[in-house]
Amino acid sequence: MNRVRPYALVGLLLLFVAAYAPALNAAPAGQSATEIFNLVNQLRAEHGLPPYQYNATLAAAAQNHANWMAANVAYSHTQHDGSTPQMRASAAGYNGFVTEIIVGGSNMTPQQGLIWWRNSALHYSNMVSNRYFEAGAAFATNGSQNMYVMVIGRPSNSPAAPAAAAADPLPGAIQVIPIQLAQPREDGSIVHTVGPGQALWQIAAHYEVELSQILLINSLDEDHIIQPGDEIWIRLAEGQPPPPTPTPPLSHTVREGENPWMIAARYDVDLFTIFYLNGFDENVLLHPGDEVRVRLAPGEDPPPTPTPKLHHVVREGDTLWTVAALHSLTLDELLALNGLTTDAVLQVGDQLLIREMPTPTPEPVTATPTPEAEPPTPTETAPASKTVAASSLLALAEGPVLPTPTPEPSPTPAEEAGGADSIFTGSVIFALLVLGGAAWLFSRGRI
Repeated sequence: MNRVRPYALVGLLLLFVAAYAPALNAAPAGQSATEIFNLVNQLRAEHGLPPYQYNATLAAAAQNHANWMAANVAYSHTQHDGSTPQMRASAAGYNGFVTEIIVGGSNMTPQQGLIWWRNSALHYSNMVSNRYFEAGAAFATNGSQNMYVMVIGRPSNSPAAPAAAAADPLPGAIQVIPIQLAQPREDGSIVHTVGPGQALWQIAAHYEVELSQILLINSLDEDHIIQPGDEIWIRLAEGQPPPPTPTPPLSHTVREGENPWMIAARYDVDLFTIFYLNGFDENVLLHPGDEVRVRLAPGEDPPPTPTPKLHHVVREGDTLWTVAALHSLTLDELLALNGLTTDAVLQVGDQLLIREMPTPTPEPVTATPTPEAEPPTPTETAPASKTVAASSLLALAEGPVLPTPTPEPSPTPAEEAGGADSIFTGSVIFALLVLGGAAWLFSRGRI
């Protein structure tokens, strides 16, 4: 009986590991890339923006850069060969314009990566941009550093972005300063001592808390500059009351590159609130230094409610997605209102219906009553029988001359309406008078 030698078993084991190790490593990487892609789209949904559509070519360009970052432990948008995000996307076969966001750190999770991007103004503006429509995400690790890359694009056959904002500025090389996490104190509080080169948004990301929480419990604003040696509260002690909530600002001073979408997201208000309070429409252009109202003061009367628009006039850069999101419609609702399909091509100047046309309310019609015609007054006409009777009595009083019968006139409508009873009564009276006259003549011997 042949025995399997130990080194043969080791060889088979090595072959198995070599064959299946790539697949074992690929699953977490794929899951991480998908997770951070979905987290970005969740953020966009929170602000009424359509999701980025997945693009495999952009994902390949992102994977190329994530691998390079992990291999070189480098945090930069430019590789050693001088390639930029646009060059790498074009080399992968993408025909369009791109921007790129990157992040990395020791054992960084997708959720931590999103927090980093949210706390960085430039990265945040790319996540909530309305000038790009599709994206691809990637993940790579060297065992200690986890790298995330997202390449966001706009196809070249789509409408161009407005000239004033044709290109998003790419953040430069990110200098990641290692941050040593502080341990909780005996009372449960956590206080971080600021080191050289550290920023508030980096500290918030490392401790996995929102930047707004750090600003609140330290009574700071977003423009506060921290210095090495400063102590920043990360978590208050058990039972320690938080400082009073600062009065939220009523207005915002526009900074370079900001648009109404970003301002609405920053102050957690609806985009229509910004438009309403400032009398803006979707075509507004903001400039650095402009003051934009973000909320009303307590007791302040709101401005008059504007007449809602029925149409949106298509401008450069508009798509069905962006128009629907701008007016708080779903894509299906916008398509149904205008009888369009998803492959419809918009032209600058086209008018899209954004709400149902109002149905005019008919004015109530008051009917003028027609006066009823008065019935004609009937003419009083003596029945012919009565006239004959009177003439006969007069003739009998004057002498025994028989009356000359008067021709009976044609019955009038009144007589016809009088009924058969009147005619019968007159006839009987006439017959009695004739018989009476004949009897008198007979008694006198005249007949």
